[in-house]
Amino acid sequence: MLSFLLNMHKIVCIVSFLNLLGLLQGANDFSECVSPPMECPNVNITFWLYTRANKDNPHQLFANDASSIKSAPWVKDAPIKILIHGYTGWKDFSPNTEIRPAYMQCCDYNIISVDYNPIAREPCYMSAARNTELVGKCTAQLLDELVSKFGFDINKFHPIGFSLGGQVAGYIGNYLQSGKLYRITALDPAMPLFVTNDKNKKVDPSDGLFVDVLHTNALWKGKLEASGHVDFYANGGLTQPGCKPTANQSKSGCDHARAPVYFAESITTEEGCYASKCLSWFSYLIGWCEDSRSDDTILFGEYVPYNSSGLYFFSTNSESPYCRGKSKRPKRSNQESHLNDFYYLNWK
Repeated sequence: MLSFLLNMHKIVCIVSFLNLLGLLQGANDFSECVSPPMECPNVNITFWLYTRANKDNPHQLFANDASSIKSAPWVKDAPIKILIHGYTGWKDFSPNTEIRPAYMQCCDYNIISVDYNPIAREPCYMSAARNTELVGKCTAQLLDELVSKFGFDINKFHPIGFSLGGQVAGYIGNYLQSGKLYRITALDPAMPLFVTNDKNKKVDPSDGLFVDVLHTNALWKGKLEASGHVDFYANGGLTQPGCKPTANQSKSGCDHARAPVYFAESITTEEGCYASKCLSWFSYLIGWCEDSRSDDTILFGEYVPYNSSGLYFFSTNSESPYCRGKSKRPKRSNQESHLNDFYYLNWK
Protein backbone atom coordinates (compact mmCIF):
# COMPACT_ATOMS: atom_id res chain seq x y z
CA MET A 1 0.00 0.00 0.00
CA LEU A 2 2.87 2.39 0.79
CA SER A 3 4.30 1.68 -2.65
CA PHE A 4 0.92 2.45 -4.18
CA LEU A 5 0.56 5.75 -2.31
CA LEU A 6 4.06 6.80 -3.32
CA ASN A 7 3.25 5.98 -6.93
CA MET A 8 -0.01 7.95 -6.68
CA HIS A 9 1.85 11.01 -5.41
CA LYS A 10 4.44 10.60 -8.14
CA ILE A 11 1.76 10.23 -10.81
CA VAL A 12 -0.20 13.32 -9.76
CA CYS A 13 2.96 15.46 -9.73
CA ILE A 14 4.23 14.14 -13.06
CA VAL A 15 0.78 14.40 -14.70
CA SER A 16 0.52 18.07 -13.76
CA PHE A 17 4.02 18.82 -15.04
CA LEU A 18 3.85 16.82 -18.26
CA ASN A 19 0.34 17.97 -19.10
CA LEU A 20 1.60 21.53 -18.81
CA LEU A 21 4.48 20.73 -21.15
CA GLY A 22 2.07 19.09 -23.59
CA LEU A 23 -0.30 22.04 -23.51
CA LEU A 24 2.55 24.40 -24.27
CA GLN A 25 3.66 22.37 -27.27
CA GLY A 26 3.78 24.65 -30.29
CA ALA A 27 3.68 27.78 -28.14
CA ASN A 28 6.05 29.48 -30.55
CA ASP A 29 3.43 29.37 -33.30
CA PHE A 30 0.35 31.05 -31.87
CA SER A 31 -0.77 31.96 -35.39
CA GLU A 32 -2.25 28.46 -35.66
CA CYS A 33 -4.37 28.91 -32.53
CA VAL A 34 -7.82 30.47 -32.71
CA SER A 35 -9.96 31.81 -29.85
CA PRO A 36 -12.93 33.62 -31.41
CA PRO A 37 -15.09 36.05 -29.42
CA MET A 38 -18.02 34.53 -27.53
CA GLU A 39 -20.52 35.26 -30.30
CA CYS A 40 -23.01 32.92 -31.94
CA PRO A 41 -23.61 31.80 -34.62
CA ASN A 42 -19.93 31.21 -35.30
CA VAL A 43 -18.39 30.26 -38.63
CA ASN A 44 -16.01 27.88 -36.84
CA ILE A 45 -18.85 25.77 -35.45
CA THR A 46 -21.13 23.81 -37.76
CA PHE A 47 -23.99 21.36 -37.22
CA TRP A 48 -24.79 18.36 -39.43
CA LEU A 49 -27.97 16.29 -39.31
CA TYR A 50 -27.81 12.57 -40.12
CA THR A 51 -30.75 10.18 -40.38
CA ARG A 52 -31.16 6.83 -42.07
CA ALA A 53 -32.54 8.71 -45.06
CA ASN A 54 -29.36 10.78 -45.53
CA LYS A 55 -26.69 8.93 -43.57
CA ASP A 56 -24.10 9.49 -46.33
CA ASN A 57 -25.18 13.02 -47.18
CA PRO A 58 -25.53 15.09 -43.99
CA HIS A 59 -27.74 18.18 -43.96
CA GLN A 60 -26.20 21.33 -42.52
CA LEU A 61 -28.27 23.19 -39.95
CA PHE A 62 -27.97 26.94 -39.29
CA ALA A 63 -29.41 28.47 -36.13
CA ASN A 64 -30.17 31.74 -37.99
CA ASP A 65 -31.57 30.15 -41.16
CA ALA A 66 -35.11 28.82 -40.80
CA SER A 67 -35.05 27.22 -44.24
CA SER A 68 -32.13 24.96 -43.26
CA ILE A 69 -34.21 23.64 -40.39
CA LYS A 70 -37.51 23.36 -42.25
CA SER A 71 -35.94 21.52 -45.19
CA ALA A 72 -33.99 19.06 -43.03
CA PRO A 73 -35.00 15.38 -43.22
CA TRP A 74 -36.06 15.14 -39.57
CA VAL A 75 -37.44 11.88 -38.24
CA LYS A 76 -40.61 13.18 -36.62
CA ASP A 77 -40.89 12.74 -32.85
CA ALA A 78 -37.66 10.70 -32.73
CA PRO A 79 -34.87 11.33 -30.20
CA ILE A 80 -32.15 13.76 -31.24
CA LYS A 81 -28.65 12.60 -30.35
CA ILE A 82 -25.99 15.32 -30.41
CA LEU A 83 -22.46 13.97 -30.90
CA ILE A 84 -19.54 16.21 -29.93
CA HIS A 85 -15.92 15.43 -30.75
CA GLY A 86 -12.82 16.35 -28.77
CA TYR A 87 -9.39 17.83 -29.40
CA THR A 88 -8.28 17.65 -33.07
CA GLY A 89 -11.59 16.08 -34.08
CA TRP A 90 -14.30 16.86 -36.63
CA LYS A 91 -17.72 15.51 -37.62
CA ASP A 92 -16.26 12.29 -39.01
CA PHE A 93 -13.97 11.65 -36.05
CA SER A 94 -14.55 9.91 -32.73
CA PRO A 95 -17.14 9.66 -31.20
CA ASN A 96 -19.05 10.05 -34.48
CA THR A 97 -17.31 7.15 -36.20
CA GLU A 98 -18.27 4.72 -33.43
CA ILE A 99 -21.61 5.97 -32.12
CA ARG A 100 -23.34 7.28 -35.26
CA PRO A 101 -23.26 3.91 -37.08
CA ALA A 102 -24.48 2.15 -33.92
CA TYR A 103 -27.53 4.41 -33.73
CA MET A 104 -28.14 3.98 -37.46
CA GLN A 105 -28.12 0.24 -36.93
CA CYS A 106 -30.44 0.16 -33.95
CA CYS A 107 -32.82 3.04 -34.33
CA ASP A 108 -34.39 5.57 -36.67
CA TYR A 109 -33.06 8.60 -34.80
CA ASN A 110 -31.99 12.14 -35.61
CA ILE A 111 -28.26 12.57 -35.08
CA ILE A 112 -26.59 15.97 -35.05
CA SER A 113 -22.80 15.99 -35.30
CA VAL A 114 -21.18 19.14 -33.99
CA ASP A 115 -18.01 20.14 -35.87
CA TYR A 116 -15.69 22.74 -34.34
CA ASN A 117 -12.44 21.53 -35.88
CA PRO A 118 -11.15 25.01 -36.86
CA ILE A 119 -10.89 25.95 -33.18
CA ALA A 120 -9.71 22.57 -31.85
CA ARG A 121 -6.64 21.87 -33.96
CA GLU A 122 -3.23 20.65 -32.87
CA PRO A 123 -1.05 21.97 -31.25
CA CYS A 124 -3.50 24.44 -29.70
CA TYR A 125 -4.96 22.48 -26.77
CA MET A 126 -5.12 25.52 -24.48
CA SER A 127 -7.17 27.44 -27.03
CA ALA A 128 -9.30 24.37 -27.79
CA ALA A 129 -10.09 23.94 -24.09
CA ARG A 130 -11.10 27.61 -23.79
CA ASN A 131 -13.23 27.30 -26.93
CA THR A 132 -15.38 24.54 -25.45
CA GLU A 133 -17.49 27.21 -23.77
CA LEU A 134 -18.14 28.93 -27.10
CA VAL A 135 -19.07 25.60 -28.72
CA GLY A 136 -21.47 24.88 -25.88
CA LYS A 137 -23.02 28.33 -26.15
CA CYS A 138 -23.55 28.08 -29.93
CA THR A 139 -24.96 24.55 -29.67
CA ALA A 140 -27.37 25.77 -26.99
CA GLN A 141 -28.42 28.57 -29.35
CA LEU A 142 -29.35 26.03 -32.03
CA LEU A 143 -31.34 23.94 -29.57
CA ASP A 144 -33.15 27.01 -28.25
CA GLU A 145 -34.12 27.92 -31.82
CA LEU A 146 -35.45 24.41 -32.45
CA VAL A 147 -37.52 24.51 -29.25
CA SER A 148 -38.80 28.09 -29.32
CA LYS A 149 -39.47 28.54 -33.05
CA PHE A 150 -40.07 25.04 -34.38
CA GLY A 151 -41.76 23.28 -31.49
CA PHE A 152 -39.12 20.64 -30.77
CA ASP A 153 -39.41 18.80 -27.44
CA ILE A 154 -36.44 19.67 -25.24
CA ASN A 155 -36.63 16.21 -23.66
CA LYS A 156 -35.71 14.66 -27.02
CA PHE A 157 -32.22 16.20 -27.02
CA HIS A 158 -29.33 14.10 -25.72
CA PRO A 159 -25.79 15.56 -26.03
CA ILE A 160 -23.03 12.93 -26.00
CA GLY A 161 -19.55 14.39 -25.79
CA PHE A 162 -16.14 12.71 -25.84
CA SER A 163 -13.08 14.23 -24.13
CA LEU A 164 -13.29 18.00 -24.69
CA GLY A 165 -16.72 17.26 -26.14
CA GLY A 166 -17.77 16.03 -22.72
CA GLN A 167 -16.99 19.47 -21.34
CA VAL A 168 -18.86 21.08 -24.26
CA ALA A 169 -21.93 19.06 -23.26
CA GLY A 170 -21.77 20.64 -19.81
CA TYR A 171 -21.61 24.13 -21.29
CA ILE A 172 -24.68 23.38 -23.42
CA GLY A 173 -26.56 22.79 -20.19
CA ASN A 174 -25.24 26.05 -18.74
CA TYR A 175 -26.30 28.19 -21.71
CA LEU A 176 -29.61 26.58 -22.68
CA GLN A 177 -32.52 28.99 -22.17
CA SER A 178 -35.41 26.64 -23.01
CA GLY A 179 -35.11 24.54 -19.86
CA LYS A 180 -33.07 21.65 -18.51
CA LEU A 181 -31.78 18.95 -20.80
CA TYR A 182 -33.21 15.59 -19.81
CA ARG A 183 -29.90 13.75 -20.29
CA ILE A 184 -26.23 14.58 -20.89
CA THR A 185 -23.53 11.94 -21.44
CA ALA A 186 -19.82 12.71 -21.00
CA LEU A 187 -17.38 10.07 -22.26
CA ASP A 188 -14.03 10.33 -20.45
CA PRO A 189 -14.40 14.12 -20.13
CA ALA A 190 -11.11 15.97 -20.57
CA MET A 191 -9.06 16.66 -17.45
CA PRO A 192 -6.32 19.17 -18.48
CA LEU A 193 -7.53 22.74 -17.71
CA PHE A 194 -10.77 21.41 -16.19
CA VAL A 195 -9.50 20.69 -12.67
CA THR A 196 -11.52 23.32 -10.84
CA ASN A 197 -14.05 23.80 -8.05
CA ASP A 198 -16.14 26.05 -10.30
CA LYS A 199 -19.01 23.85 -11.47
CA ASN A 200 -19.76 26.31 -14.28
CA LYS A 201 -16.36 25.53 -15.83
CA LYS A 202 -16.69 21.75 -16.03
CA VAL A 203 -19.33 19.13 -16.69
CA ASP A 204 -21.25 18.37 -13.48
CA PRO A 205 -24.67 17.11 -12.30
CA SER A 206 -26.27 20.56 -12.45
CA ASP A 207 -25.94 20.64 -16.24
CA GLY A 208 -28.91 18.35 -16.85
CA LEU A 209 -31.69 16.42 -15.14
CA PHE A 210 -29.58 13.27 -15.59
CA VAL A 211 -25.85 13.33 -16.28
CA ASP A 212 -24.02 10.04 -16.85
CA VAL A 213 -20.24 9.88 -17.15
CA LEU A 214 -17.77 7.21 -18.25
CA HIS A 215 -14.12 7.15 -17.12
CA THR A 216 -11.50 5.14 -19.04
CA ASN A 217 -8.24 7.15 -18.83
CA ALA A 218 -8.43 8.98 -15.51
CA LEU A 219 -5.42 10.98 -14.29
CA TRP A 220 -4.08 11.47 -17.80
CA LYS A 221 -6.44 12.60 -20.56
CA GLY A 222 -9.67 12.05 -18.61
CA LYS A 223 -10.95 12.93 -15.16
CA LEU A 224 -11.02 10.72 -12.09
CA GLU A 225 -13.42 13.08 -10.30
CA ALA A 226 -17.05 11.98 -10.18
CA SER A 227 -18.76 14.39 -12.56
CA GLY A 228 -22.35 13.22 -13.00
CA HIS A 229 -25.36 11.81 -11.22
CA VAL A 230 -23.89 8.42 -12.07
CA ASP A 231 -20.23 7.76 -12.92
CA PHE A 232 -18.98 4.54 -14.50
CA TYR A 233 -15.36 3.41 -14.18
CA ALA A 234 -14.46 0.84 -16.81
CA ASN A 235 -11.83 -1.57 -15.52
CA GLY A 236 -11.14 0.84 -12.66
CA GLY A 237 -11.11 3.89 -14.92
CA LEU A 238 -7.34 4.28 -15.38
CA THR A 239 -6.29 1.88 -18.12
CA GLN A 240 -8.06 -0.53 -20.45
CA PRO A 241 -7.19 -4.17 -21.20
CA GLY A 242 -5.77 -4.77 -24.64
CA CYS A 243 -4.45 -1.21 -25.01
CA LYS A 244 -0.81 -0.92 -26.02
CA PRO A 245 1.24 1.89 -27.54
CA THR A 246 1.52 1.79 -31.33
CA ALA A 247 3.16 3.91 -33.99
CA ASN A 248 -0.05 5.90 -34.38
CA GLN A 249 -1.40 5.98 -30.83
CA SER A 250 -0.05 6.20 -27.30
CA LYS A 251 -1.16 3.82 -24.55
CA SER A 252 -3.20 6.58 -22.89
CA GLY A 253 -4.65 7.53 -26.28
CA CYS A 254 -5.98 4.00 -26.65
CA ASP A 255 -7.37 4.00 -23.09
CA HIS A 256 -9.08 7.34 -23.76
CA ALA A 257 -10.50 6.23 -27.12
CA ARG A 258 -12.19 3.20 -25.56
CA ALA A 259 -14.84 5.47 -24.05
CA PRO A 260 -16.86 6.04 -27.25
CA VAL A 261 -16.18 2.43 -28.29
CA TYR A 262 -17.77 1.09 -25.09
CA PHE A 263 -20.74 3.44 -25.40
CA ALA A 264 -21.30 2.50 -29.04
CA GLU A 265 -21.31 -1.18 -28.14
CA SER A 266 -23.84 -0.52 -25.37
CA ILE A 267 -26.32 0.61 -28.03
CA THR A 268 -26.40 -2.66 -29.96
CA THR A 269 -25.02 -5.36 -27.64
CA GLU A 270 -27.19 -8.28 -26.62
CA GLU A 271 -24.89 -9.02 -23.68
CA GLY A 272 -24.81 -5.63 -21.99
CA CYS A 273 -22.14 -4.05 -19.82
CA TYR A 274 -23.37 -4.50 -16.24
CA ALA A 275 -21.77 -2.42 -13.51
CA SER A 276 -21.71 -2.84 -9.73
CA LYS A 277 -22.07 0.01 -7.26
CA CYS A 278 -19.29 1.04 -4.92
CA LEU A 279 -19.07 3.77 -2.30
CA SER A 280 -15.91 5.33 -3.74
CA TRP A 281 -13.05 4.75 -6.15
CA PHE A 282 -10.72 4.17 -3.20
CA SER A 283 -13.10 1.55 -1.79
CA TYR A 284 -12.98 -0.22 -5.13
CA LEU A 285 -9.21 0.13 -5.19
CA ILE A 286 -8.66 -1.69 -1.90
CA GLY A 287 -11.21 -4.39 -2.63
CA TRP A 288 -14.04 -3.45 -0.30
CA CYS A 289 -16.61 -3.50 -3.09
CA GLU A 290 -15.66 -6.96 -4.24
CA ASP A 291 -15.80 -8.22 -0.67
CA SER A 292 -19.27 -6.74 -0.13
CA ARG A 293 -20.64 -8.66 -3.16
CA SER A 294 -23.07 -5.86 -3.90
CA ASP A 295 -26.18 -6.92 -5.80
CA ASP A 296 -26.72 -3.34 -6.95
CA THR A 297 -25.94 -3.78 -10.65
CA ILE A 298 -27.16 -1.66 -13.54
CA LEU A 299 -26.58 -1.40 -17.26
CA PHE A 300 -23.92 1.03 -18.44
CA GLY A 301 -24.41 3.13 -21.56
CA GLU A 302 -27.38 3.90 -23.76
CA TYR A 303 -29.89 2.07 -21.57
CA VAL A 304 -28.70 3.20 -18.14
CA PRO A 305 -31.62 3.64 -15.69
CA TYR A 306 -32.32 7.34 -15.29
CA ASN A 307 -32.92 6.95 -11.56
CA SER A 308 -29.42 5.59 -10.92
CA SER A 309 -26.84 7.52 -8.93
CA GLY A 310 -23.40 7.02 -7.45
CA LEU A 311 -20.25 5.26 -8.63
CA TYR A 312 -20.34 2.02 -10.64
CA PHE A 313 -17.57 -0.26 -11.84
CA PHE A 314 -17.53 -2.80 -14.66
CA SER A 315 -15.00 -5.02 -16.38
CA THR A 316 -14.63 -5.57 -20.12
CA ASN A 317 -12.96 -7.98 -22.45
CA SER A 318 -9.68 -6.92 -24.01
CA GLU A 319 -11.16 -6.86 -27.50
CA SER A 320 -14.56 -6.59 -29.15
CA PRO A 321 -17.11 -7.60 -28.02
CA TYR A 322 -16.20 -5.73 -24.83
CA CYS A 323 -19.40 -6.15 -22.82
CA ARG A 324 -19.40 -9.31 -20.74
CA GLY A 325 -23.04 -9.70 -19.78
CA LYS A 326 -24.67 -9.93 -16.38
CA SER A 327 -23.11 -13.23 -15.33
CA LYS A 328 -19.59 -11.75 -15.35
CA ARG A 329 -19.36 -9.70 -12.15
CA PRO A 330 -17.04 -6.69 -12.17
CA LYS A 331 -13.84 -7.71 -10.44
CA ARG A 332 -11.24 -5.50 -8.88
CA SER A 333 -8.15 -5.50 -11.04
CA ASN A 334 -4.69 -5.14 -9.58
CA GLN A 335 -4.74 -1.36 -9.48
CA GLU A 336 -1.23 -1.02 -8.05
CA SER A 337 0.04 -3.02 -11.00
CA HIS A 338 -2.11 -0.89 -13.34
CA LEU A 339 -0.64 2.28 -11.87
CA ASN A 340 2.89 0.99 -12.32
CA ASP A 341 2.08 0.09 -15.95
CA PHE A 342 0.36 3.45 -16.39
CA TYR A 343 3.45 5.27 -15.11
CA TYR A 344 5.83 3.23 -17.24
CA LEU A 345 3.90 3.35 -20.52
CA ASN A 346 3.09 7.05 -20.40
CA TRP A 347 6.31 8.49 -19.05
CA LYS A 348 9.10 6.06 -19.83
